[in-house]
Amino acid sequence: MMATVTSPPPVALPGPLYRLSLDLYHRMAALGLLTPADRVVLLDGLLVKKMTKGPRLATSAQKSVKTLEAILPAGWHVRKEDPVTLRDGPTGASSEPEPDVAVVRGALGNYTACHPGPAETELIIEVADSSLAVDRLALRRYAWASIPCVWIVNLVDEVVEVYSRPSGPCDDPGYADRTVFGPGDSIAVTIDGTTCGRVAVTDLLP
Repeated sequence: MMATVTSPPPVALPGPLYRLSLDLYHRMAALGLLTPADRVVLLDGLLVKKMTKGPRLATSAQKSVKTLEAILPAGWHVRKEDPVTLRDGPTGASSEPEPDVAVVRGALGNYTACHPGPAETELIIEVADSSLAVDRLALRRYAWASIPCVWIVNLVDEVVEVYSRPSGPCDDPGYADRTVFGPGDSIAVTIDGTTCGRVAVTDLLP
């Protein structure tokens, strides 16, 4: 007789989730209660486990960094997997995501005391394979914070999804414009309202 395998019942939470403030999150890190080995990030006030990055995703992220560094104007730099501070948000709680790539105003030395925020962040790039649905949901946070442009390098379909014209804070934050670029296409890189160059989609894919 074939055995029947049943899934365990879902665990009911005893109460509402506790959301950390951004200041408490920073204090926990400063006191050593959270370390890089914990591999967590603050999203909507909750500690979320970071996803493991496969070789294709890591290669694409590094190629994105190198490609952007070659065309950025003076006064801007590229950061890889470093925090961006987003105070408040669609849920009323703060986030400090660590996007795969971010284009940020100023020099590295400008951020020894704090991480860049929305006013200093011009472009976010997320590279997605199994994380594609999660990265698309994250657009709500970036749109709420008025990050001007987000690219999702979609490794599943081998295209780049470009999102622009953020809504800012509202009941249903998002980006008004979405354009999909495939192999053979190039994407304009606009920094502070000026196009500084174009990037071939193939230069972003692994």
